[in-house]
Amino acid sequence: MAPGTSIVCRSNGIPGWINKQSDRILRKLRSKSKAEYVIPRGGFFRFVSSPHYFGEIVEWSGWAILTWSMPGLAFAVFTFANLAPRALAHHRWYKSHFENYPGKRKALVPFTW
Repeated sequence: MAPGTSIVCRSNGIPGWINKQSDRILRKLRSKSKAEYVIPRGGFFRFVSSPHYFGEIVEWSGWAILTWSMPGLAFAVFTFANLAPRALAHHRWYKSHFENYPGKRKALVPFTW
C-alpha cells in the first residue's frame, strides 16, 4: 500500500459519512415542516452551518491527492470555489433569520471559518 493511501482513504470515508449524515438531517427537517425553516441540529451541524459542503470539499480534495492529477486538482479547486461561497451565504442567512442561531457555529470549516 502506498504511504498516503491510508490518509486518503480516511479523508474520503469520514467526510463521506459527514456528508451523508448531514443530508439525512436536512431531509428529516424538510419532512417535518415543509412550510417553515428551522435550525439544523446534530451531527456536524454542531460545528458548521454547511457540513455537507465541508464533507464534499474534503472528499474531492482526498480524491485529488489520490489521483495526483491536474483533473483531480481542478475538480477539488472548483468544488471549493462553488461550495465555499454558498456555505458563507447560508451561514449569513441563518444568522439573519434566527436570533437563537448558535454563536460558535462557523460557516464551513470547524472552529475556523
